[in-house]
Amino acid sequence: METKPSDTPRIRKKRIPKSCNACRRSKAKCDGKRPCSRCCELKKICTFIDPPKEAHQLRIEELEQQVAALKDQLRRTSSTQTGSQIETSHTNLGQQLGVSSQVSSNLEHGPFVPAAQFNSDELALIRPSHTESPTDTVLSSKQIKSNFEIGSVTLPDCVDAGLLSIEQAEQYFSIFFQGCDHSVPVFDPRYDSFQSIRARSSLLFSAICTIGCRVVTGTDTQQWHMLDFHVKRMLNCALARPDMASLETIQALLVRSCYASERSLLVAAATRMALDLNFPDSYDEMINRSAVLATRRPSAGIDEETVVSMRRVRTWLHLFVLGHILHVDASDLPTFKFVGDSRRSRIILKSSAATELDLFLFSQVELNVIRGRIYDSLANHVGFGDEDMLDVVREARIDISIWFDDWAHIFEKHSVQAPWLSVNLRVQKCWAENMALCRAVRATGVENVDFMSPAQKSVVAMAKDALEEHLDIMIEEPRLYIRNLRFAMDFVWAKCAFCYLLLLKLSILLPESKGRSSRELVAHGNILLSELSEASGGNHNGSRSNTGKQYLQLLQTGIEKFSSVTHEAHNAALSIANDESFSSRRTPSYGTQNRMELDSFVPEQFIFEWDFPGLTLFSSSAIGVAWLDDILVEALNGGEDLFGWLPTDTES
Repeated sequence: METKPSDTPRIRKKRIPKSCNACRRSKAKCDGKRPCSRCCELKKICTFIDPPKEAHQLRIEELEQQVAALKDQLRRTSSTQTGSQIETSHTNLGQQLGVSSQVSSNLEHGPFVPAAQFNSDELALIRPSHTESPTDTVLSSKQIKSNFEIGSVTLPDCVDAGLLSIEQAEQYFSIFFQGCDHSVPVFDPRYDSFQSIRARSSLLFSAICTIGCRVVTGTDTQQWHMLDFHVKRMLNCALARPDMASLETIQALLVRSCYASERSLLVAAATRMALDLNFPDSYDEMINRSAVLATRRPSAGIDEETVVSMRRVRTWLHLFVLGHILHVDASDLPTFKFVGDSRRSRIILKSSAATELDLFLFSQVELNVIRGRIYDSLANHVGFGDEDMLDVVREARIDISIWFDDWAHIFEKHSVQAPWLSVNLRVQKCWAENMALCRAVRATGVENVDFMSPAQKSVVAMAKDALEEHLDIMIEEPRLYIRNLRFAMDFVWAKCAFCYLLLLKLSILLPESKGRSSRELVAHGNILLSELSEASGGNHNGSRSNTGKQYLQLLQTGIEKFSSVTHEAHNAALSIANDESFSSRRTPSYGTQNRMELDSFVPEQFIFEWDFPGLTLFSSSAIGVAWLDDILVEALNGGEDLFGWLPTDTES
């Protein structure tokens, strides 16, 4: 028998050929089938026998059997290992087999080599198995099983949990898409139906129904509390489980963030999840695809890939809008911003997958880019000079005006089927201008109106004009804006209350500026309060029925304080006119106590939740100290000095 050649190098030596047992002829001359001459004479057939194996050869055979058993065990366990672990195991196995083959060849075909001349790997294979058994080798290469496991939990929606009937769920779902989707413009009515959303995500379905219940029944009902608690539990589970990261989960976080006090944390969690799912890449792909399609004839159909990309783009852009609102209006740290001109995103609106609500979303994206740029330019400077302040104000008003004109022209085509778009655009323009003007004044570092320069007072007067226009839009007929506030997010309620309260304050701080009379402001304030109360659902069991009630209470308190001040001012004016002796003696200003209360009226909602500038402005005359300034002026001009003495005549 011939020894099978090995792939590894061998050390060759002379071997004693096997011989015929009968005639002692060499194997080369006798093949065992044809007897040689002497075998024929003896009538015997040649038989060959192997010489007895040495101890090292027996050890090599045992080692080969162990290696074969090791390969078989690794093959059975390979199905439970990852690709990288399998590759590593095969590499290690190949190294072991290469060493063992070399050692086998050396021992079989070469002279005996002392153990001292082998390297450590070779000795590990040659030495007896008590040092490391094949079982130990398999256990060391096998992945250690974790002691923890993330289980698969089924999240029942609000209907499956028994919190709503199917009829109630359909009602609340329909209510949400009658106006709440304006605050969360991430849905496509052609795709996001009742059955579709419920089949795709129980979390998103429950979040939508909960907001619809909030609009219909209010936040003081047991049903809303049960639904709200159920959604909280589902959100906690979704945030803890990596397998639940999806487009629908992000949309559920956005729905809840628009109507909850923990809005910043929810937006941050949604942003991180969107980054993990590469939503920015979807925006870039959609931009490139729209740029290519813009040079071709529009197609009638919409492919599935475009629909999915557009849904991801909407969600990403709404995250951008909410992040900028929280950055500019709540002083949160910025998360991400546009690189380049944000107006380039308009090209996506040419896609057949775009909807009417996308117009509103993309307009908000561009506006908040402008607002963020203004905010960042003012936040880095304190103590602005008049020229620098006026430059910032001029550029801000130009940018906002260009934005408004562009989108007003775009919305003209949709004024019939969606009149709320144009009304909302006007409100957003007034809000953006007012915030820019008030922040410019804040950057000067002067809060006391009496010590402001004429340029600074002119900027405050511009803000007052913007606030009056904002009030006119809200209470004009038909009241499209104010009646849709029942669907609005909490931020919109805060804006409405803040704008009216700041208008009241500026009317007192700038009495010389033109504008509405105090009586008109009070009358318009009562109309605003009544309309907002009706939009919120009115009274429910003796209390306001949604979270906007705190802002309604602030409006009511501000109107009462302002009415008290203006009433005292009116009575004081009448008494001054009837009292002829009043002109001969300066007296403290009227309504000192009430004016002091109104001047210091800065609700904590606008301090700890939002960072709206303007309410911290004050005036020395408004707190009743102007009469002291007048006495000092008279004393310095030659009248009575501070102690009531007449000035000394130096010539006498």
